[in-house]
Order: sequence, then structure tokens, then C-alpha cells
Amino acid sequence: MGVADMLVDVGKMEFFYDQAPEGMKSVGASFFSTSIGLGNFISSFLLKTVEKATRKEGKGGWIENNLNASHLDYYYEFLAGLCVINLVFFLLISKFYVYNKETIVEIEEEDEKNNKPTNVSL
Repeated sequence: MGVADMLVDVGKMEFFYDQAPEGMKSVGASFFSTSIGLGNFISSFLLKTVEKATRKEGKGGWIENNLNASHLDYYYEFLAGLCVINLVFFLLISKFYVYNKETIVEIEEEDEKNNKPTNVSL
């Protein structure tokens, strides 16, 4: 998960910097930091909510201090369901998103420059 988080963070930071209007690039960087903090709070809230919601009449819930007594498989199935919902939401949003045209032109110009043959003599 740590490697995946780092790969997502790099892409997210690049997206905020690349797609933001020129005067709002610092706002994109602050959204990046805010999203990390907000994600940590939501994760803690979700864990405590599931822990309290699954305890019934003194019986243990999905999350216990003893790994043998807890049902972490249910919790991870719940998280997988949330990830599927997130994926559907992402696909819907990405289908209708319109990229910044300046960025596309810059990328094409960069590709043309990089594809030019260079003469190197030794």
C-alpha cells in the first residue's frame, strides 16, 4: 500500500500542477496536501465507525484486539466494496473531464523535439 500511495501521490500532484490555471498552481499544491490529511481523517473515522457498528450485545465485532477473534476479512471485503464504488465514480468523472488544451499542445511539441534525430560524431 505504501508504494501505491506514493505512485498515486506523484500523479495527483502532477495533475494539480499541470491542469490548474496559471494563477492557481499553489492552490493545487494545497489541495494535494489537504487531500492527504482528509484521507487520514476519513480512514480513522471509518475504522472507528465500523468497530462500533459491528459490536452487538457484548460480542466482538469485526475489529478486535485479538486477531484470531476478529473478522478482518469482513472489514477488508467492506473496503474492497468501497474501492469498487470509488472506481465507478472515477470512471464516470474521467469520462467527462476535459483536459487543459495548453498541456496537450506542450506535450506534443515536446514529443516532436525529442523525436528529432541528432548527429553525434566521435
